[in-house]
Amino acid sequence: NSSVRFAIPEIPSASDILINEVLSNPKDDGVDYVELYNNSSRVVDLKQIVLASYDSIAGVLTDVNNISESSYLLFPQEYVLLSTNSAKVKEQYYTANPYSFVQMQSFPSFNNDEGIVAVALKTGALIIDKMSYTSNMHYPLLNSTEGVSFERINYNRPSDDKTNWHSAAESVGFGTPAYRNSQFTDGIPTDDPVSVSPNIFSPDNDGKDDVLSLNYHFDAAGYMANITIYNSGGAPVRRLISNELLGTSGTFSWDGITDDNQKAPIGIYIIYFEIFDLKCNVKHYKKTA
Repeated sequence: NSSVRFAIPEIPSASDILINEVLSNPKDDGVDYVELYNNSSRVVDLKQIVLASYDSIAGVLTDVNNISESSYLLFPQEYVLLSTNSAKVKEQYYTANPYSFVQMQSFPSFNNDEGIVAVALKTGALIIDKMSYTSNMHYPLLNSTEGVSFERINYNRPSDDKTNWHSAAESVGFGTPAYRNSQFTDGIPTDDPVSVSPNIFSPDNDGKDDVLSLNYHFDAAGYMANITIYNSGGAPVRRLISNELLGTSGTFSWDGITDDNQKAPIGIYIIYFEIFDLKCNVKHYKKTA
């Protein structure tokens, strides 16, 4: 019951392979990492690509490092996580894609505060993608940016657009190595940014509709959220989320337990979802369950 994929790799063009996530300021004994995404219809062999820094004054690659000494095929619309210690990254961050990690022998020296990340053909004939970062690009309300990655928001926007990058969401542990970014958005707004399911839930631990899911999807990154649940009389029973940095989409859950650690009585509950950003834009959503 085993299977294997194979393909004839092609030489990538500019922007076929994108820098999709960068961790330049790891926490504790962690390591830097860079995530790549294949945004093309080509299969690309990472043996032919290097990871490097870039000297913007001289206009040349610096600190050039081979990604893989042996062939590694990156298929279309897939991710790969590059670091010098795959096990350490998996220890510090959740990943839904643990097999798409490449452990490099050496890594460019990316400064915590600012730097330029580049991927290029091994021949040096083409810089495939390049992005520059500064610590000021992180969400300014974070208490600390240690261990927080920069995530690309949209594949089809330029890599050098600083507004196309955002701090990874707190709800995913501030990093999404080798899977879709928490801040990803296709730029298509939804008619109903906040929804709840199921409309009727029964937290009796029978395995059926035990948890209420609060789903959100916004067309922009950078929102903070407060979620409070009220009973039908208007009294607050649970402060579910307080000043949490959101991704562009995600889900929170309520198990029917109140702030007093009691099961809420049978009845109708109002979910009050408030979001705000640094430009003083505030939005409110009310849902019932």
